[in-house]
Amino acid sequence: MRAVLTGILRSRVGVALVLAAIVALLVGAARLFGDKASHSGWAPDSVGQSGVEITTTKSYGPDDGVVSAMPTVSPSVAKGAAPPTQVASAFAASWLERTRSADKWLDALRPHCTQQLIDQLKDVDPGAVPASKVTGDVALVIYSESAAQASIPLDSGRLVLRLVGPAGHWFVDGVDWERT
Repeated sequence: MRAVLTGILRSRVGVALVLAAIVALLVGAARLFGDKASHSGWAPDSVGQSGVEITTTKSYGPDDGVVSAMPTVSPSVAKGAAPPTQVASAFAASWLERTRSADKWLDALRPHCTQQLIDQLKDVDPGAVPASKVTGDVALVIYSESAAQASIPLDSGRLVLRLVGPAGHWFVDGVDWERT
């Protein structure tokens, strides 16, 4: 019996089983003794103009006395430039124009996008856009003065846009689609 047990522990399968048991014990102990506080992450902080929901981070967990709350950050907007919510709305309106030719569709998106995104959208067929109309307001999550994420509800899902604002001029730099 001892020879069989020694043989199993020296094999790859035996080592894997022992490591899996150690990991399971550590995870179980962390769940049993870990912090029970809810870490929801993002929570609405305020509602901006035109019904645009602006979301910032909140501090969570007990106050350790070092920092009482994370500072609220506002997006930097250059004089005469469009704010990120306006850029996101304009992009969404152009993105939903599925009946345009591919070249005209891309030209309509160009003023709202970084060159990197235009290059990625070059071969996209506008007829494949999976929605036809906006059904709600833009929800904006501000990461820094020059980085944000806009979420726009559409008739068949949610358009999520990554925005960058170099020198206060905002552009869409990434597009994601969440089907609902």
